[in-house]
Amino acid sequence: MIKRCEMLVYINYKASLIQQIKDFGADVEYVNKKAGYLVCYIDQNKVRKFTDFLRRAKGVKKYDFSPTPLVEIDI
Repeated sequence: MIKRCEMLVYINYKASLIQQIKDFGADVEYVNKKAGYLVCYIDQNKVRKFTDFLRRAKGVKKYDFSPTPLVEIDI
């Protein structure tokens, strides 16, 4: 089973930043341009590298892990 984390990333909206996040391996599920945030899912084993990427990326204000637990599904 693959464990995943839900993250909220607060950004200054740029399409290139969204594409970089997708290229890194995160599944971007929702983008709100007006409020300046996106919801993405990332594999548990990639979280550390992803957060390092977000710290260095231009246009990222802050990020936070979602407080609600995800439902586990056997695939």
